[in-house]
Amino acid sequence: MLSHHLDLLKTLRIRGFQSRIGKLCRLWSIAVIFLCGSAASHAQNIDSANEYQLKAVFIYNFSKFIEWPESAFTDSAAGFQICVLGDDPFGEFMKALSNRNYLTHPILIKYPHNLNEAKKCHILYVSDSGKSGPWHDIVKNLGDAPVLTVSSSEEAMQAGIGIGFVIKDGKIRWAINLNSTRKAQLKVSAKLVEIAVSIIGETAR
Repeated sequence: MLSHHLDLLKTLRIRGFQSRIGKLCRLWSIAVIFLCGSAASHAQNIDSANEYQLKAVFIYNFSKFIEWPESAFTDSAAGFQICVLGDDPFGEFMKALSNRNYLTHPILIKYPHNLNEAKKCHILYVSDSGKSGPWHDIVKNLGDAPVLTVSSSEEAMQAGIGIGFVIKDGKIRWAINLNSTRKAQLKVSAKLVEIAVSIIGETAR
């Protein structure tokens, strides 16, 4: 009986996370679509309690503004893998995305143990290493695999990571490396590029 109650509490807790994540995802998408003229409107105020909840929402919503090649999927029902490489700072916030989809592809949350496994990911969040060396190694090993790499560091983007989260004026923003996303065969919407705080690549400013 006790085990049953514990399972029920766990289920309710996960559903609560999923509900909150869903509301944040909808608000973020509406902001990007209708307020594209003001970059500040897309940033989110953060504190230590909600930083990675917001980052999980951003990672999911990036998928709405990026197109993966058909070769990235074995078929129309294949899973869309959002992965965390290294220490997991998201916990239940990332797992709550597993009830959502990318187009016809159900989202799967994965934790690859090595770079060979990471090549199967569609979005790969790389935990901060504090050094450019490991980031360079990750980018080199992924090659032209259709993987959007993300990190909480603008310096990581300089090393070849696709999107780097940055904190500006107490808000979460992001920088984009278009050279990296092109190498990964990804088509990034101009809307996502327009509201980036900095860009590496052909349209750099």
